[in-house]
Amino acid sequence: MFQTVLSAAAVAALVPAVPKGAAPQRTAPHLLVPQSRVFHGAHAPAAVRLESLDVHVELDAPLATTTLELVVSNPGARPAEAELLVPVPDGATVTAFTFEGAATAPTARVLPRDEAKAAYREIVARLIDPALLEFAGQDAVRTSVFPVPAQGTLTVTLRYESLLTSEAGRYDYVLPRSGDPASVPTTVTIDLEGAPGAVYSPTHPVVEKSAARYEVTTGPDGRLVPGDLRISLLVPEGGPLANTLFTTADPDGEGGWFLFLSADAGTHEGARDVPLREVTIVLDRSGSMAGEKFAQALEATRQVVEGLRPGESVQIIDYANDVARFAAAPVAKDADSIAQVRAYLDGLTTGGGTDLDGALGAALRQPATEGRLPLVLFLTDGLPTSGEKREASIRERARVANVHGRRVFTFGVGNDVNAPLLDAVADGSRARATYVRPGENVELAVGGVFAGLEGPLVTDLSFETLGADGAVSTRVVRDVFPRQLPDLYEGDRLLVLGRYLGNVDAATLRVRGMRDGREVGWSARADLSHEGTTHDFVRRLWAMRQIAALEDDLRSRGADPAALGALKDTPEYGETVGRILALATRHGILSDSTAFLAREGSIGLGNDELLAAACDVNYLNNRARAGSFGVSQQVNIQMNRSQGWVSCNDLAVATGSTERVHGVRQAGGRAYFANAGEWVDGRLVLGDGPIEPTRTVELGSVAYAELLDALDAEGRLKEACLAGQLVIEVAGEAVRVRPPAPPELDERAPGALDPSLHAPAYRPVPGAVVLNDTSGC
Repeated sequence: MFQTVLSAAAVAALVPAVPKGAAPQRTAPHLLVPQSRVFHGAHAPAAVRLESLDVHVELDAPLATTTLELVVSNPGARPAEAELLVPVPDGATVTAFTFEGAATAPTARVLPRDEAKAAYREIVARLIDPALLEFAGQDAVRTSVFPVPAQGTLTVTLRYESLLTSEAGRYDYVLPRSGDPASVPTTVTIDLEGAPGAVYSPTHPVVEKSAARYEVTTGPDGRLVPGDLRISLLVPEGGPLANTLFTTADPDGEGGWFLFLSADAGTHEGARDVPLREVTIVLDRSGSMAGEKFAQALEATRQVVEGLRPGESVQIIDYANDVARFAAAPVAKDADSIAQVRAYLDGLTTGGGTDLDGALGAALRQPATEGRLPLVLFLTDGLPTSGEKREASIRERARVANVHGRRVFTFGVGNDVNAPLLDAVADGSRARATYVRPGENVELAVGGVFAGLEGPLVTDLSFETLGADGAVSTRVVRDVFPRQLPDLYEGDRLLVLGRYLGNVDAATLRVRGMRDGREVGWSARADLSHEGTTHDFVRRLWAMRQIAALEDDLRSRGADPAALGALKDTPEYGETVGRILALATRHGILSDSTAFLAREGSIGLGNDELLAAACDVNYLNNRARAGSFGVSQQVNIQMNRSQGWVSCNDLAVATGSTERVHGVRQAGGRAYFANAGEWVDGRLVLGDGPIEPTRTVELGSVAYAELLDALDAEGRLKEACLAGQLVIEVAGEAVRVRPPAPPELDERAPGALDPSLHAPAYRPVPGAVVLNDTSGC
């Protein structure tokens, strides 16, 4: 076993820099790119495999230490040569390279950006495989050749250090990774070694496992969401919140997008004036709740009541055909009142219909408890069958009745609920809706939501923009989401996304709210006149929210079926659906009304046909207010409305599971759609007719090299890495890129080329959706 600890100077001494114009370094038959796959060269059977990759990141800002541990296997009968090529951030320094093997001089050399790009393109040209192009423009670590033992495994460890960039109160870390859905199973852990802060990833779901330790969530197959992993460490500057601002310019013109992020930094330990709550629990005791559902709902209620702090207030409202309540108004928690609540709950039984409107009105109109944050937990498992039954009327009555600003957290139990109604009531009150699908546990759902409502940090939040003169301006930004900001609780984060208009100097974005009974605020000052496009995730997150808002607006029209029917044939309806369609094709974000874009052949239609199809789908979807399909639609709107990271195209379906849509991919900030066996640039989809490329370029040709130069000049090389045939827009021209035809080989001839050299294993473009597939986007 060899172990070398290499400083930058030691690396330079062991492996001299390659002079400009020198012959390229020899590549081993098996090239390992752990964030992607193994590339097999000529005369090399596909023997060496990369079994797993473990990544450990230590953040001690501004220093980041990254350790990669690779397990490589060789099922072949003879040892196999292998080489490691690892894309790394600019300026990375190798500090350790360890592996078990028979080599005599193991080395790991850092290739600067230009040299790394040349190496990538040289390998791509040799293998006729564009996958490595997504890493062009970054430094790389390249190792010496080492053997992988026959029918054995080899563990390789590489450690490098990099300095994090500091911007707008945060440090940004990037782990370059492949956008290929079939990347190797990977685990990533992040440890904070320095001062506390808030960890946020705009690209992957990250969970806190323990104090100062985080993990990136993987699917059941152990794979991460494809693409670069970005981690931001937000550093608090006094107070409980850490704040930062991300911006990205619109490449099509002036202006761009922003993400204003506030997160609980965990720096508020010790005594503080935690707001007391007034909690009203509204229980559906209609006949359909009988049995296990009602037993779970009662147990959830008991847990909430017992979990209240002394001095907090409680009320129980239960309903079927009639509406009853524990007390005329919420009562303070003490030994006597809790005993009475227990006895009241023990006496409840099920039977009858559902007066949803009456129960909601009773909860909202009751007298408020002075000095308490008013919360309502509202449970129902059915449609209204007593009292007011019209959805539009119930929505309006709830809005008018909520004079005390109660936060109404709704729970739809089962599929026989009006999901748009429950979502509108919750979202309009700074709360959220939760859907408990058949077979799921009501107690766990209610308990999980209530556990997150302990100790609000800031309430009654609002967002505003100040111009260069310091006065509030309504002309700097638009399309800001969420439209009404929720309260911010311990462990929470707040994402405010919007568009900024034109080139604006010295704008200030500000959020204000109430904390400990007094007004607080925090702001971010930004020069929006020359922002680059390095934070492409911002525009995708914004587009997700814009699509959700537009679909929700149309869905709200469906509360009155007559109004929706009248709207369908108006220009307003077509314009709204057209905006949804444009956002979907530009940003590659699918929803229930645009998922048909990923179906084979759909995007070959003209603009008018696509718009007509989207209008018909949206209209039919909006008529489904309840049932499994109605619930899944609302869940999908929720996901787009609140997602904190750039997700894959996962859609909830009527079965209660999710489907991963494979007919769309993202590359370099653009969307590509599957069509007739090739990937088509989303910018070409909404045209006047079928997509017809003006010319065809073959991989490995001189024209292909020129195309790569043009894409490189625009910072778009990642788009060229998509496997298989694609149609790409370059300088206003639609160009088809295709692999070369495999040469006819004489297998008897000595030294015959390995067919894999010219015919890499391109996966066929899949269909629209694959059930329960979590392998990638």
